[in-house]
Amino acid sequence: MKLSQHQVLENNKHKENLARVYEMMDEAKVKQYLLENPNFLIKNPELLSHIELQYGEQETFSLVERQVKTLRDKNSELQGQQINMLQTAHANEELLILCNEFMLDLVGCESLAVLTSKIITQLRQSFELDGAALVLVGDYEHCAPAQVFESADKIKELLNCQFPDNQPLCGRLGQSPKEVLFGELSYNYQSCALIPLGRECEHGLIALASKDVLRFDPEMGTLFVELIAKYITALVTPYERA
Repeated sequence: MKLSQHQVLENNKHKENLARVYEMMDEAKVKQYLLENPNFLIKNPELLSHIELQYGEQETFSLVERQVKTLRDKNSELQGQQINMLQTAHANEELLILCNEFMLDLVGCESLAVLTSKIITQLRQSFELDGAALVLVGDYEHCAPAQVFESADKIKELLNCQFPDNQPLCGRLGQSPKEVLFGELSYNYQSCALIPLGRECEHGLIALASKDVLRFDPEMGTLFVELIAKYITALVTPYERA
């Protein structure tokens, strides 16, 4: 019996679907076999040069070439990471040298007024800052340009900062707190760092300022400024009157 054209097309479609099912079954078997025998390609290395992988729309690589390219890409990525680590290490080394020089410059000051003036001057010069301020808490003699407050609560109220975790605060600062710390020049400062001296500013704080909005940001590391804060605290507290 002669089949109609529609039936012929249906039969051909059925055969194609069946062939596709068989192909998928064969692929599944190959995949399962390779999973169960991960050393198969190692034992048969001659097959690697005959296996081609499609990469992108135009490029075709053998499996060996693809592996080489993957290794090269990974090596380039690792080299980039290594370069970044070396650059960071070099920057940290330079910063540590600056910190040491800053600390040594403060040794031997004959009075609190000289010490506080030198702290502020050296902070600006050593670290290329546009502004620096020092606030002390306690019973100190007049020591401008540093400011002296009787309690840490007063500072935190004026600055609207509580330092809940006793960590430096970096980023943008409102105009009113900036004026308290830096006076009229504060309008030009776009980013600041507030570093407490002692727990919850019990001995005061250091304020650093820059016209560069990106100089101080909330994600930056604060290890070195914390080190400087501890050193300054150790230098100024002996001058507090009993």
